[in-house]
Amino acid sequence: MNNEFIVKSNGQLLNIVREQLSDMPSGKVKSYLEHRLISVDGTVTSRYDYPVHAGQLIRVRRASANEQQSPLDVLYEDAELFAVNKPAGLLTVATDKEKKATALRILRDSGVTPLFVVHRLDRDTSGVLLFAKTLAIRDMLQNAWGDIIARREYAAVCEGVFTDKCGHCDTYLRETSAHVVYSVPHGNSGGKRAVTDYEVLHENAHYSYLRVLLSSGRKNQIRVHMQDLGHPVVGDKKYGATSNPLHRIGLHASVLELRHPVTELTITMSAPPDKTLRLPRARA
Repeated sequence: MNNEFIVKSNGQLLNIVREQLSDMPSGKVKSYLEHRLISVDGTVTSRYDYPVHAGQLIRVRRASANEQQSPLDVLYEDAELFAVNKPAGLLTVATDKEKKATALRILRDSGVTPLFVVHRLDRDTSGVLLFAKTLAIRDMLQNAWGDIIARREYAAVCEGVFTDKCGHCDTYLRETSAHVVYSVPHGNSGGKRAVTDYEVLHENAHYSYLRVLLSSGRKNQIRVHMQDLGHPVVGDKKYGATSNPLHRIGLHASVLELRHPVTELTITMSAPPDKTLRLPRARA
């Protein structure tokens, strides 16, 4: 069975793969899609009806030992990269207070090795978390992060109703000795530029559900900018929230799109928010 092939005619992904891999049971093709083992020009998708066009490259990969062993939901894996959907409440790496309950430690202990941290998500933020399989790839990604990353998208649940249903935040961020990040005027010494765009997707009388795009990746960036706008992320007491209706911080990293450091293909890793991240009911 071929692992990859060039599409000969336009159509929907499920049908095209079924036609090309006619010896594979129909249910098996669906399973490969559901487990995100099929990509189109490097973009991984689970959609049966994903549109494909003549000339595109479809790659079908078998589940690796890492995916079978991983206790976390695997979103993407190849020879250089490994990405999971990190649940809220789990650290990315160890701290002085916590050494074991981290995504890195859990994955390594379950046999997913070698593995190196590329970036971090806050403990209470869920979503796409990327690792490298070699130190060289980690360094390559970290040193050219701004050039390699094409899109970072989040889902956020915030307090209140936004007057502007879409908006743009552009500030410089600094951090105190107590690890609290805050905005400072443009050009302020020591500040790092942070750019955030948002769109309100759903709202009620007390809460708003946002799609957020980052043009930079600063620590606590979304949390600080939502506080600046007067609409803190729910559950985020550190940055001004007064309510916690979801019993977690209302922030989820839903999409990470990048240029592969080796193949240079565009890779899109996505993790839809689970049921714990939703628009809360308006308070009575």
